[in-house]
Amino acid sequence: MQQYFTDRELKKDDIFELDQDSLYHLIKVLRKDSSYRFRVADCQGKIYFCHLINNYQCKVDEYCDENNELDTDITCIISLIKSDKLELCIQKTVELGVKRIVPFAARRSVVKFNDEKKLIRLKKIVKEAAEQSHRNIVPEVCNVAKLKDLEKYKSSSNYICYESEKNIVDIPASDSITYIIGPEGGFEDNEYEQICSMGFESVSLGNRILRAETAAIYMTSIIVGKCQ
Repeated sequence: MQQYFTDRELKKDDIFELDQDSLYHLIKVLRKDSSYRFRVADCQGKIYFCHLINNYQCKVDEYCDENNELDTDITCIISLIKSDKLELCIQKTVELGVKRIVPFAARRSVVKFNDEKKLIRLKKIVKEAAEQSHRNIVPEVCNVAKLKDLEKYKSSSNYICYESEKNIVDIPASDSITYIIGPEGGFEDNEYEQICSMGFESVSLGNRILRAETAAIYMTSIIVGKCQ
């Protein structure tokens, strides 16, 4: 069943409008009419079954008592990598349950991220991934962070995934977890040391060297397996 999001709070029998992109997808792409029921998650993270009553309005049929969010709030700090890989990484980590995405301009990041349109595109990818995976909320996409900014994204437990580390990751349950993934080429030594000094525990994802996007997806999967 298709799902969409709305910025307003809903209740049974409400009549409301979806955003134009969602309406276009529902009516023009999927070619649905008033007989089709779909899901809408409101600004409170509550999900409702709805149907179209015309080409621009919807009606709430009933509440769906369903929570698809993890018990652990996960923040993924992903170093800037090539656009297609970054988009894949963000899409898959959102599907797995990440709650906040922080693009990070690491020293060895070869990609520059100065265009507001790129951030808008990432937010669209996040929203679509949240719809596809029936999330209750749309995860947050933060502005590009620099090294000095990372401390403000810390959680109860904090990790930096480092290819030279020997300590294989073993994550205990926690109410919130932040992890950092390096760029293509890895962290500079001084950069790595500064991040560790902020209180990020250095962990290994195994003996094999993973691409940045693979590392983020794998780390998220480990957390989900331990903490959901």
